[in-house]
Amino acid sequence: VHVSKIKMVKIFPDRPVARLNGSEEDRVDFDEALLSEDSWAQDRNPDEYEVERISDMRNGKRTRYGRIYREFLVYWRGYEDPTWIDEADLNCGALLYEFLRDRANRNRFGVMQSHEEP
Repeated sequence: VHVSKIKMVKIFPDRPVARLNGSEEDRVDFDEALLSEDSWAQDRNPDEYEVERISDMRNGKRTRYGRIYREFLVYWRGYEDPTWIDEADLNCGALLYEFLRDRANRNRFGVMQSHEEP
């Protein structure tokens, strides 16, 4: 789009405004005393476990469509021994993203170092 085709903001009509009509009695007052201490914590099923950290990755089996399953070495909160878990079974997107990002950064840094050496 060329600059000459852009309309100035003042030319456009006013944007619609939504107004809420309500009285003070209709408002709900959330008092901290009414809420329990751990009301923000989600209730977990007894079959769900919390991931503490992800420490390693390996390539698993190949699907019939050519996709390679990845497995991650997962440490569980409250347990000492890690287990290999399939990527599809993990439900910890933020930890998985951080692990993959850190792994990619380490690999990139390792490649840079190997080029600098004579």
